Amino acid sequence: MGAALALSGCSSGDGGASSGDGKSGGSGRTAQAAAASFPVTVSGKEGAAKVTSPPKRVAACGYLRDTDLALALGAPLVLATKNAVFPSGLAPWQKPASQPVLVGTAAGMPFEKIAAARPDLILAGDDYQLHDHYAKFAHLAPTLSYRKGVGQDSWDEMARRAGDTLGRREQADALVADVREKITDVREQHPELRGRTFTFGPVVGGDVFTIKSADDAGAQFFGQLGMTLSPKVTSLEDSATAGRAAVAKERLDLLDADVVILAFDTPQGREEFEAQPLFKELKAVRRGSYIGLDMATAIALGFPSVLSLPYGLDAVVPELSEAAKRNA
Repeated sequence: MGAALALSGCSSGDGGASSGDGKSGGSGRTAQAAAASFPVTVSGKEGAAKVTSPPKRVAACGYLRDTDLALALGAPLVLATKNAVFPSGLAPWQKPASQPVLVGTAAGMPFEKIAAARPDLILAGDDYQLHDHYAKFAHLAPTLSYRKGVGQDSWDEMARRAGDTLGRREQADALVADVREKITDVREQHPELRGRTFTFGPVVGGDVFTIKSADDAGAQFFGQLGMTLSPKVTSLEDSATAGRAAVAKERLDLLDADVVILAFDTPQGREEFEAQPLFKELKAVRRGSYIGLDMATAIALGFPSVLSLPYGLDAVVPELSEAAKRNA
């Protein structure tokens, strides 16, 4: 599934890899203490992951955040799904110490290649087709599902569930605490964000989409900064992905809010969209409260994890602050 399509709602340890940030390579627990976490069973909507011993070969088979969590927690990652948006197949915040096998999913989930990697644990809580894939995954190895539904588990819950499955819960808790502290610092340093309404979504191939549910992970991210999803979009019909809606070109007024945030799949697409008269007429655009993001930053925020959030915060907060101040 392409990152732009997923964002739009078109639906879309030894030898282990680390995120390269100096924190994820170890939690300070001894191997003996980690092993004491097993056997462990982590329940999920599609089924339970029953892991008897510390995983030695982990496959990240969801869209994006499963790879994030494996890297952040220093799991022995041997295979990951390729992200077609990024030339390397990995997002800029995904920096493995050793290169896992990257597999494409454009033609469907490559179960034969996954089987060839001989995983003893599959992380798939971010797989948008997990309902259809789970039985095949579980036949290969214990598989971590989402708890509530695809795209519905919060970033901190996803980290803790992965930590439980990997026997690295203390490390997961520490990562969550670090990111929460960063978010709290941003919220306290930028009171201008509190109470501001926002809309957020991508423009893909000229089609416009927006997050419409406050339960969406991207909406929750901005909510943690004190912002509120615009009521103009909350009653729109779902697109193929729950919580995200298509916006007709003649109804761009629905996007208007204190701050309008859009992402674009190409520079040309951004130029053409921003030239539209209806877009130029939005109050947010006219006062300078509109932010245009590259797709990498939008994905970091729209699919938040303990690994992507610091990247996304650093990229968007300065512009977000300036856009909010123009509402004064």
